[in-house]
Amino acid sequence: MFESLFSRRGLSLDRLRALLEVHDAGSISHAVPGNPVRHSQYSRQLRELSEFFGAEMAERRGKFVKLTANGTRLAEISREYLRALEDFAGACRGEHDHFKIAAGDSLMQWLIIPRLGTLLKRLPKVRFATESSRTDDIIQDLSNLRVDFGLVRKNAMIPGLQAADLGALSYVIVVPKTLVPKGTGLSLASALQLPIAIQTTDGQFGKQLFDIARGFVPAFEPALACQSFPQTLAAVRSGRFAAVLPELAAAELPAASVHKLTGAPLQQLSRDYVLVWNRRMIGVRPLAGSVAELIADTMRLA
Repeated sequence: MFESLFSRRGLSLDRLRALLEVHDAGSISHAVPGNPVRHSQYSRQLRELSEFFGAEMAERRGKFVKLTANGTRLAEISREYLRALEDFAGACRGEHDHFKIAAGDSLMQWLIIPRLGTLLKRLPKVRFATESSRTDDIIQDLSNLRVDFGLVRKNAMIPGLQAADLGALSYVIVVPKTLVPKGTGLSLASALQLPIAIQTTDGQFGKQLFDIARGFVPAFEPALACQSFPQTLAAVRSGRFAAVLPELAAAELPAASVHKLTGAPLQQLSRDYVLVWNRRMIGVRPLAGSVAELIADTMRLA
């Protein structure tokens, strides 16, 4: 059995690990920066893998040595193989299973981290690691099995991934009461004329928000452009800015200190989110299916 794999030398776990590190870093130089000894070692190991399989695993492109299409495919196979071995070794030693969850910083801060304690009570033999990342990177890492689960917008799904619906994330305008004189009424239109802090790095969200705001205030311009929702929340906490925030984030603010405004126009900002994982992972990690069900149940939005 498997005579072609055992009839010659050149295949080993160390060589496959080197291949994976080069794949994840993008090149040998990026995998071992400033270390000429390991650079030479990795070059030799990739060359030995090429000789074993009879196909080039890496090639020089400009100043860097990067994986070929065959090298990338072997890295994908190796990741599944090594992950299965790692899980098996851990199970033999009675260790916990480990899973990595990736999401944007806002969801990580206001949804995932606060509910992980509850999730661990339901999965006492599992441990989690978290990673904050952009949606495109999460999808790529799921495809490559570099992360196990991701929370992303439903419209970001691609073939090969499986998902469980989590519900919609809605938004509200939050206005510190210090910005509104006592006895003064407050509406969406009047709130949008106050100093507003908005998150600007999400182009789709920003465009929708500007369209809504300029429907009420044609000359609308934010007073403060922030790179993240946690920054906009900090702006609200200062008492000097209003902001459009996810309801999850607004829940952190004391009800006595802010006004929260909702309305039909803001419903345009709502986004459906899903828990996503790679179908291949279920075959590699037998516990992953039940873990996915419990994560989805625990992280479900209202």
